[in-house]
Amino acid sequence: MINVHSIETFWTQDGPWIRLVVFLQGCMFRCKYCHNPDTIALENGAAMKWWEDDILTRLHSEETYFWENWWVTFSWWEPLYQAPWLLPIVKKIKEAGFHVCIDTNWFVQSEEAREILKLADLILPDIKHIDAEKCKELVWVSNENTLKTLDYLDEIKKPYWLRQVIVPWYTDDEDDIRKLWEYIKTRTSMERLELLPYHNMWVSKWEKLKWDYPLKGVPAATKDDLNRVKAILDEYSDKVFLR
Repeated sequence: MINVHSIETFWTQDGPWIRLVVFLQGCMFRCKYCHNPDTIALENGAAMKWWEDDILTRLHSEETYFWENWWVTFSWWEPLYQAPWLLPIVKKIKEAGFHVCIDTNWFVQSEEAREILKLADLILPDIKHIDAEKCKELVWVSNENTLKTLDYLDEIKKPYWLRQVIVPWYTDDEDDIRKLWEYIKTRTSMERLELLPYHNMWVSKWEKLKWDYPLKGVPAATKDDLNRVKAILDEYSDKVFLR
């Protein structure tokens, strides 16, 4: 059984084609720009309890939306936080013929988490910051486990779309961007690098929880901000995309 925050149908983000996305509760990160702070706690009074058959029933009820194949993504913000309970669900879904994406911050290193990564068709890992100390300052933990998981995905030859949120003043420094590419150019299973814009439209969620928003005054990333970062990365690769 897993704790489900919400489900979105006819979703065109978080993986290819049209998907059903299952947003799970629980995250060990404390990102200063978290868009969904209400999903941080593993237990949430509004969370739904779902078993394997519940997920499959919902997937089959939505199959008319899918394009040629059946697609599902587990997201927000660490589905692998619930790896022991998610693993049997992913196994059952794969047996039913669904294409599975895992949207992950890569922190969990358990055997169950690694088995899920093996079973999934595509991984959507989010790299918070290439610099370990800056990463810790931004999201509360270093990037050590993130980089371990990248190594593991290359080891098992699992395709992934790497993603980086561009936060003005935090993740858009040119030296850091070049350092990021120097690292990921050695990766063998990365199919693309997606740049996502930071925005502050979710501040109201923090206020509703009566939490102080850590990035007050930080402007939302503009298209020019993303294009500037992309121009740097385009010097190295044609795998860089804006989202």
